[in-house]
Amino acid sequence: MQHGWILDKQKWNHLLAVVSGISWSKTTLDELYCDDVPKNTGVYAICAKISNFDQCLFEVLYNIIYVGKADRGTLHRRFLDHCRRPERGIKQAKECFGDNFEYWYAEANPDRVAELETYLIECFGPPANRIGGQKILARLSLPQRA
Repeated sequence: MQHGWILDKQKWNHLLAVVSGISWSKTTLDELYCDDVPKNTGVYAICAKISNFDQCLFEVLYNIIYVGKADRGTLHRRFLDHCRRPERGIKQAKECFGDNFEYWYAEANPDRVAELETYLIECFGPPANRIGGQKILARLSLPQRA
């Protein structure tokens, strides 16, 4: 998986087509705001809101740190998971940027969630997402003669 925005116009156009008509909402990534997040399936993005650049570059800069899905659980449950037990990449982002994070989410049917997440990750390349999100499984055994 690449990190950072992809430079393939066709993939961006496909993402725009896939997310067309989806309504996004946001709240502060803090357990105090958990009642803002619905108990439905969908996709979400954890964004760092960086405001200490206002003296030289931007008034506010957003960066998507992590993209995820809630297809078996709920957006509410995933929100609480990230507040209570942030993954390593999100912890590193908090060390770098502080605690000013937002949880952007969009409700979606479970059958669309995987596709939405895939295209969001592919186009934005969020740095806290693991490569492929899969663990590599293997079994070791005693060596055998050839």
